[in-house]
Formats: sequence, structure tokens, C-alpha cells
Amino acid sequence: MERQPAQQDDRRQALQQRMQAERDRKRTETERRRAEMEGRRAEKQRRRPGPQRGNPGQELDGDPGGGPDDLWPPFTGPGWFPDRASRAHRMLHDSAGRDQRGRGRNRLAPALSRAEIVDAAIAIADAEGSDAVSMRRIAQVLRAGTMSLYWHVANKEQLLDLMMDVLIGEFDVPEPSGDWREDLRTQARRERATLLRHGWVMDFLGSRPPLGPNTLLHLDRQLAALDGLGLDVAAAMNILGTVQTYVMGSVLREMQEARAQRDQDQADITHEEWAPARTAWRDRLAADGRFTRVVRFLDAGIDPDAEETRDDRFEFGLDCIIDGIAAKIAEFSGGESP
Repeated sequence: MERQPAQQDDRRQALQQRMQAERDRKRTETERRRAEMEGRRAEKQRRRPGPQRGNPGQELDGDPGGGPDDLWPPFTGPGWFPDRASRAHRMLHDSAGRDQRGRGRNRLAPALSRAEIVDAAIAIADAEGSDAVSMRRIAQVLRAGTMSLYWHVANKEQLLDLMMDVLIGEFDVPEPSGDWREDLRTQARRERATLLRHGWVMDFLGSRPPLGPNTLLHLDRQLAALDGLGLDVAAAMNILGTVQTYVMGSVLREMQEARAQRDQDQADITHEEWAPARTAWRDRLAADGRFTRVVRFLDAGIDPDAEETRDDRFEFGLDCIIDGIAAKIAEFSGGESP
């Protein structure tokens, strides 16, 4: 009986150590993700040519938090503060705009920027999931006071808009090549790669599409691929929407496959253990008589979720989409597809 408290202390201490190790792991992963993002942005900045048609300048890259505030649509974006609480947060700072990092410090640290806040939020979401993003967590990563973030961002909803706008700006739409089919394929492949790299975006992309300057510039460059086809604006937008919907659906499917694979790996069930149960299940389906096609599929030994076939499956579906779009363009023009 006397040993019980000591055993409880040992268990609690072990639990605390595991929790601290997990926090350290997440912090390291967040810092790694943030460094990768900064590296990709710097590389993109170096590769981008000077201002020209379809690439009207580099001012958006200068503010990774979403570009100039006046390019956001009305009632959204960095310049819009819909609630009194957000305005009150701003009033908590001194009129000189000084920004102290951390609480209770007498010395001034370098001022925060919106770009730093957005980059930190994206790094946290990449490493720990979108649910982990909070003003408090961002402040921890930036070693700043939580209230200091509200000088630059009104609330979490606005922060999410800024995050989404930055990532859509990462899609890196190429200049039109003159081959609209290949241009759409390139756009689709790059969007897929970005969405898979930032999987948390799928939680929000369909529910709250941002209309920030990076998003609008991305859309303008996408539309340029369809110039010269004689399409009206509605048809061009429908084409882009169709491709984007396919990409989003494919990414969602791939994420579900990866999640199922992780669950299987964690279950630690060997192929030898799984095979008898699978065979018995197949035999029950065959005996039922209603699942003849499914039984043939099982007998073929095809894994529809195999990781090694994901690229091929994506390209197959993309070809079907492009071929269908070509047929529609021909229908619009009353002749052959250009």
C-alpha cells in the first residue's frame, strides 16, 4: 500500500515526459515546415521574371500575408474588421505602433509582420493540423505576446483567409504555352502537389474560398491559358472549375487512402494474418450470389488504393477530363476542337 503513491508519481512523470517529447517533436516539425516554406518562396522569387503580361509584378510576393489590402474585395481581407472585439484588440497597442514580443518585457523586440504571422500559422497547420492553429500557438512559435498578433490580424477567420490566399499563390501558374491542353494539365499537376503538401487546406477550400490578390492573380493567369479559343467568360470559368473540382476530389481520395494505410500500419496486422480473413470474406460474397463482379475484382488481386499507382490514376482521370473539355469546346465552336 505504501508503494502506490510512488507508483502513481512514476506513471505521471512518465506521462509528462511523453507529453513533453511530443511537444518537442511538434515544435521541431513546425520549425522545419516553416523553413521549407521560406525556402520555396525565396526560390520562387528568384525564378520569377520581371513584370510582363500575365505576370504584372512582384508586389504580392513582397507581402506573403495576402498582398496589398486594397486588392481584397469589400467586407473581407486584412482591412475589414467586422466586430468590436477586433477593433478593441488594436486599441490595446500604443499609438506609435510599437509591438512588444512577449508579456512583461521592458525592452522592445523587432516588430512582428503579417507575413511572419501567416507563415507561422501555415507551418503549424502543416505540422500539427488545422485544429492546432490558434493565436496563442502562433505567439508561442514567434515568441511573441498573443495580443500583439491582433495588431496585424483581426481574428482567426481573417487569418485563415490570408493563409489560403498565400497557398493559392504557391500554385505557380505557368505562362501560356499555346497548347491549352498541356497548360491545363500543368496547372492541375501543380495544384495537386500543393494541396498534398498542405493537406489541411482541403478542410476549408470548398467552404470559404478566399478572394485575396494572390487568388485573383492566380485565376487571371489560369484564364490566360484559354485565350484564343473563342470561349465566353462563363464557359472558361466552367472549364477551370471542372479541372479544379477533379483535382480536389483526387487529392481528397489520396488523403483518405493515406489515412487508411496509416491505420493499417498502426494496427500491425501482417499479410499472413489478413489473408485467411479476406479469403473467408470473399467466399461469403461468392456464396451469396449477388456480388459476382466484386468477386471477380477480388480474384484479380487489384489494389485500387495502391500508393504506387496514384500518379497513373491521376493522369488517367485528368486525360478523361481534358478530352471531355475538348469535346465541349468543339461543340461550342460548331466544329473541331482547337
